[in-house]
Amino acid sequence: MKKSKYNIINELENGVKLAFNSSSCALAEVEDDFINILDEIETIDVNTLSPERKELVEDMKKGNFIIEDCVDEIEQLKFINKRGKYSNNSFGLTIAPTLFCNFKCPYCYETPQNEQMSEEVQNGIIELVKENAKYLGDLSVTWYGGEPLIGKDVVFALSAKLIDLCKENGIEYSAFMVTNGYLVTEQVVEKMKEAQIMSCQITVDGPERIHNTRRILKDGTGSFNQIIKNIKLLKKNDINVNIRVNIDKTNLEYVEELLTFLEENGLQDLHINFGQVTAYTEACSSIAGNCLSTKEYSSANINLQKLLHKHGFNADDYPYYPGIKSNYCCADQINSFVVDPKGFIYKCWNNIGSEEDAVGNVLRLKDPKVEETMRSIKWVEVNPFEGECLSCNLLPICMGGCPYMKLKDGKSANCEKWKYHFNEMIKYTYEYKSLKEKECV
Repeated sequence: MKKSKYNIINELENGVKLAFNSSSCALAEVEDDFINILDEIETIDVNTLSPERKELVEDMKKGNFIIEDCVDEIEQLKFINKRGKYSNNSFGLTIAPTLFCNFKCPYCYETPQNEQMSEEVQNGIIELVKENAKYLGDLSVTWYGGEPLIGKDVVFALSAKLIDLCKENGIEYSAFMVTNGYLVTEQVVEKMKEAQIMSCQITVDGPERIHNTRRILKDGTGSFNQIIKNIKLLKKNDINVNIRVNIDKTNLEYVEELLTFLEENGLQDLHINFGQVTAYTEACSSIAGNCLSTKEYSSANINLQKLLHKHGFNADDYPYYPGIKSNYCCADQINSFVVDPKGFIYKCWNNIGSEEDAVGNVLRLKDPKVEETMRSIKWVEVNPFEGECLSCNLLPICMGGCPYMKLKDGKSANCEKWKYHFNEMIKYTYEYKSLKEKECV
């Protein structure tokens, strides 16, 4: 046996030792015996160990802290990565019925286009799913935009067709919506339920006075009160709402005020997800000066997690505690696509509407362009097993970082927040869980 290259050992100020393994995400408080076994594992004869030490060795193997001599962890990760990228059992579609929006958010990376998806394009999407139906176990659809509820007729009509197609082929269907939440009504909620859209993401960027400077209607008025009202309506109808808070230098200090408001309004059971505002495209380049670097955001994220716990929100799991990745995201999976209102197909949400970055079009599935096929291959073949990533002990929870940024910048790595303040995150996780355990005794 041997020790894993993905072990990270920390010692806290009070002498407590913590062991984390990034290939399993196991975290343990350990004693000197654990450390000694790691140091001596290549020479230890397990058969001669005491029952207690044998049991410890078995526990260490379960957490991947110790692995068999024959295991090549890089080759193992490569296999897991390929399995995630090339699996054809699941199909993911992000569909934008329109790129038009009723908001004019200053950090938006899209260029609004006042056009809705035609029936011809909708039928093209159905054909795309039909082409893959015989392989599929499940189809997951994310409704996107622009603002998808501006194109709600398309959303609900196409949903019905996709649901029928899945029923005919024994495919499990699920749907999610990314919406600004402003156009939600009781009628829309009923239609969402019929369309099996039982989860959605809605952005709330701070307390009312802050949110209304960022999430602005086209006529310049604020949106906060209507959005909160609609979140409560969705919750009342058992539609799960994930609240997104886009974080930059201009609203970071107001997050606790927002959490207090949500707590006072009985919304503590909703999941809060913070997002790093990034100047991805030229459309949002004007706000680059307000963006936090990944290192700055990593530090802020730990404090945000503490605030969530303080106000009674759940912040124990991903994205506050790392999770294992087979591949990075939908962009580097062979069976996941984004479709815009004109039928152009993309690999990444950030490219939507940029036709020169398309990897196909649902209106000519039988006649793909060679350059589009090569673009698609480039996305799927983004390689996390090169450069500095290859020797990084966080590789299993990062997998090289965002493919969009790697292709844009031409770098071998685009490090995630885990690289920065990792030890502080592990320390806080341990201290919080220890406190909760004491409270339960």
